[in-house]
Amino acid sequence: MKETYVFNALQLAISPVILLSAYGLLMLSLTNRLGRAIDRARQLVSQPQPHHLPQLEIISKRAVWIRSAILFNAIAMFAAALLVLVLFLSVLLSVDIRVAVSILFLISLLSLALSLVYFIVDIFGSLRAMEAELKARVNGGAS
Repeated sequence: MKETYVFNALQLAISPVILLSAYGLLMLSLTNRLGRAIDRARQLVSQPQPHHLPQLEIISKRAVWIRSAILFNAIAMFAAALLVLVLFLSVLLSVDIRVAVSILFLISLLSLALSLVYFIVDIFGSLRAMEAELKARVNGGAS
């Protein structure tokens, strides 16, 4: 009879585990974006030019946005991991903890939504940085 509980627990835990995989891919993308922003800032600082200042300001803002996206994605991952644990224990111990499961699921999805908002803001910020660089090159090339 206990084996049936374990199988039920594993079946319930499949969806949050898939969420963890998706969150992990988003985290990979976010950390790569942060690394590229930091590398670009270091490159601009190592070759100081007056027209680099607007780009550095944008990159600084982008780093904050990406860090926030990473934070909320980590919260989402943590809530999903706790969700798997709670689901497994609820079946194993025959305890009704639907409220805890619902709250953890909502925390996970709300954190994901906030992470995606910061991710989108960063994408628009990266476009602004590119526009600033193009403007500086066009103005520099015209002189």
